[in-house]
Amino acid sequence: MSGEVLFAPASRKQEMFINSDAFLTVFGGAAGSGKTFLSLMRFLFYVEDSNFVGYVFRKNATDLKGGGGAFREAVKMFTAYDKRVKYTKQPMCIYFPSGATINFTGLDGEAGMNAIQGIQISAAMLDEATHFTEEEVMWIISRLRTSAKMKPCIWLTCNPSPDSFLRKWLEPYHLYPMGTHVDGELVEGRPKPDADGVTRYYIRNGNEMVWGDTAEEIIEKYGHLYPKDKNGKTTCNPRTFIFISATCLDNPPLLEANPEYVSNLMSLPRITKERLLLGNWFAVEEGSGYFKRSWTPTIRMHDLLANDEVVRRVRAWDLASTLPSEQNASPDYCAGVLIAKLKSGRYLIEDLVHGRWRVGELEQMLVEQARKDFETYGSSCMNYLPIEPASAGKIQKHHFSMVFAEARVPIKFYKVGTTKSKLDRFLPFASVSENGLVVVKEDEWNETFFTELELFTGSRSKIHDDIVDATADSFNLLATSKELPKLNASALKMKY
Repeated sequence: MSGEVLFAPASRKQEMFINSDAFLTVFGGAAGSGKTFLSLMRFLFYVEDSNFVGYVFRKNATDLKGGGGAFREAVKMFTAYDKRVKYTKQPMCIYFPSGATINFTGLDGEAGMNAIQGIQISAAMLDEATHFTEEEVMWIISRLRTSAKMKPCIWLTCNPSPDSFLRKWLEPYHLYPMGTHVDGELVEGRPKPDADGVTRYYIRNGNEMVWGDTAEEIIEKYGHLYPKDKNGKTTCNPRTFIFISATCLDNPPLLEANPEYVSNLMSLPRITKERLLLGNWFAVEEGSGYFKRSWTPTIRMHDLLANDEVVRRVRAWDLASTLPSEQNASPDYCAGVLIAKLKSGRYLIEDLVHGRWRVGELEQMLVEQARKDFETYGSSCMNYLPIEPASAGKIQKHHFSMVFAEARVPIKFYKVGTTKSKLDRFLPFASVSENGLVVVKEDEWNETFFTELELFTGSRSKIHDDIVDATADSFNLLATSKELPKLNASALKMKY
């Protein structure tokens, strides 16, 4: 080692990452946090061990090369660290005087996975980890074993991506849930400061990650599923996990060299700024979905109805009745969206109900909301419940019919699970929105509503789309329904 160049973290977050002793560490969350440089720096803990074999992975090998690529940066760093360091460009490998090596490779699909099948990896770095699939990451983890004097470990760098498996890992504990406000500001999807650097534990149970606050907690619940050792103890061995969020504000050298960097990020569109400056895992790039909030202005009701009139209203529901658990940390929400058709031909998003309830609580909530809507708006407003096809749907319809009849509250049903995809159902609403025919009542739920609709891409992602479905179904029912007859309350009560 030359001793002429000092490598050191420049902030508390960077120091937390460098000193993380977890088996699996995730670092990042925004642009400009120094993720790649610090990740390479971590290898310096091990390169004096002749048995150390490190690996740096990118999804594609070409991304490791060229300006800013991890291999080029590593060559500059490690040759500055020790002038005796050698390297080859093909294969991309760095050789230390001790005999330790750091290899750089792209996973490049199944071929790349097969290439590392028989390799022992002491420590691995995954650069831009959101580009990988969960299965690919698990495959790399399965290759971690070593004769070096260290415990095998892996660290992942990333910027937020709502479609990544990492969001699924982080959402239950490390991210603010949907609808969360702090000091009056909507912070959903942003990292929780008090969860940074907190050690958690996990095992892989089938295809799902199981999380716990302690190893004992996981062993107690799942230890019996594992074989026993010669002493009769379970071989269940939960691994440690740490997430450390970081932004450009945690990288002082960058801000000193580029004082305009924060201003540049602040000038970006809101969604992009949320992701790159604030580390928001729920935000997506502008224009990546089928809806933009700029199409649908918010408006105060008295300003709107002073010049327009409501013809009829529909509230369609997307139902769910599962609460968060260790097995399902982020289940679907229940959502009910109220849309009014106006005499002018425009549509008004008037109300959103959004939350999680148990089955019994859910039924009570649905009845009370339908009753409230009827008492507020009269018979021109109707609640609709989704019914699955086939026999299960018939049973469900019969049950809800009895529940609402007993409560003397009107309800209607609509079929779901047809050949139409979620995207096909949503596109008519997106179209009228883009053409300026939709307005939104100004209310505290606006941000939650807009965020989910902007996140929707039509893909089978882990992003919640309960509000999307309820919005699409409310609009489609309203746009295709006929004028409802004027009925009084007593008539409806007699019917039920």
